[in-house]
Amino acid sequence: MLSSSLSISEFFKKAEGHSYLEIIEMANEEATEVERCYYKSCRDEECVKIVQYVGYLKDFILYMRHGIRTSATRDLDLQPFKKIRLEN
Repeated sequence: MLSSSLSISEFFKKAEGHSYLEIIEMANEEATEVERCYYKSCRDEECVKIVQYVGYLKDFILYMRHGIRTSATRDLDLQPFKKIRLEN
């Protein structure tokens, strides 16, 4: 996993500086890996954080592909990714 603490901010820091396609691929792979973890060994206290993180990642992919800001991404600082998204 790119974010050891299941933090979308940590993921954003690691994604900055990559290309449009790389960022989408990174987010997709991260969401898939975290979901696998969720289905294999989720404990009650971890489940909420895992589900929330995966939701952020999926909504971030939606933003990158289509420019749609969901209620989950509305409060996130997506400015570093705006130019990359608009170029594609």
